[in-house]
Amino acid sequence: MGTNASDATLEMLPVERIERNPENPRLYFRPGELETLQHSIAQHGIQVPINVYRKGSRYILIDGERRWKCALKLNLKKVPALVQDEPSQLTNILLMFNIHALREQWDLLTIAVKLPRVLALLEKETGRPPVEQEIIDKTGLNRSAIRRCKLLIELPEMYREQLLEELHKPKSQQKLTEDFFIEMERALKTCERAMPGLIDNKNKARDIIIKKYRNGVVKDLVDLRLLPRIAKAEKVGANTQLAASALQRILSQNDYSIEAGYEDTVSWAYSERDIVQRITTIVERLEDIEPDEMEADVLKALRDLQKRIQRLLGSVR
Repeated sequence: MGTNASDATLEMLPVERIERNPENPRLYFRPGELETLQHSIAQHGIQVPINVYRKGSRYILIDGERRWKCALKLNLKKVPALVQDEPSQLTNILLMFNIHALREQWDLLTIAVKLPRVLALLEKETGRPPVEQEIIDKTGLNRSAIRRCKLLIELPEMYREQLLEELHKPKSQQKLTEDFFIEMERALKTCERAMPGLIDNKNKARDIIIKKYRNGVVKDLVDLRLLPRIAKAEKVGANTQLAASALQRILSQNDYSIEAGYEDTVSWAYSERDIVQRITTIVERLEDIEPDEMEADVLKALRDLQKRIQRLLGSVR
C-alpha cells in the first residue's frame, strides 16, 4: 500500500504528541467500552504497542485508539508504539479499513461515512470509478457489506442523524438500528420499482414506517420484508390494485400493519406458489427413486400423500 509496517521501529512515545487519525472511520465509543481495557492497562500496562506514523513532530494513530484514550485517562506519560513513515492519503484510509473495518464491535455507519472518500481516492488514482471487486480487494469489505453501506450512504441526512443518535446508545437500548434502516430502504426501493408512482413522498413513507415501528404496529424486520412481497403481487397472480391500495394504506397515518396488508392481499398467492414449488421438488426427487429401493417409511408417507391428493382432487368440481 505504499508503506511497509515491517520497517516500523518500536519506540516509547509521549502520549501528548499522539493524535487521532482523521481517516479513522470510528465515530465514537459507547459508555463502558473503555472501562475493562482501562482497568487492564492500569494493572498491567499496555501489552500490545499502538501503531502510528510520523507527521512532523507529531504522531498519527493507525491502530490503537482505545489504548491511547485509556493512556490519556490514566495520565500515562509514554506508551509503546510501532512508528512508521507517513503513508499517502489513499494508503492511510485503506489502512484504516483493513485494520478496523471488519472488527465486530464497529457499526456499519462508521464505515459507510468514509466509503465515498475511499471511492473518490481510488478514482483519482486510477482515473476511473472503481468497480465493486476493486473496492472489495482494497478495503477488505465483502460484497454484502459494501451494498449495505451504500444504502446507509444514500439515506437523507436527517435519517443518518437519527441512526447516529441511536448508535450512541448501548446495543440493548437501540431501537432504530442499522439493520432497520437497511431493510426499510430495500423495501421502499423494491416498492418503487414494482409499482412506479406508488410512493410520491419517500420521506413521508419513511416517517410513517418509523413511527409504526416505534409504536409496535410494525413489529420487526420480518414485517418490513413483507412490503416487497405485496408490491410484487403481479408476479404471483394476485390483484395488483388491491395490493397497491394496501400499500397506500400501510404508508398512511393509521394502525394498519404490514402483516395485515400482506394477509389481505398476497398471502394466499405466496402460499400456493410455495406448495407448487414443494410439489415440483418432490416430483423431481421421486423420478430418481426406483420402487424396489424405497424404504417402508417412504412408502407410508407416499400412501398418506396419495390419500390426501385424492381427497383434494375429489372435491374439485
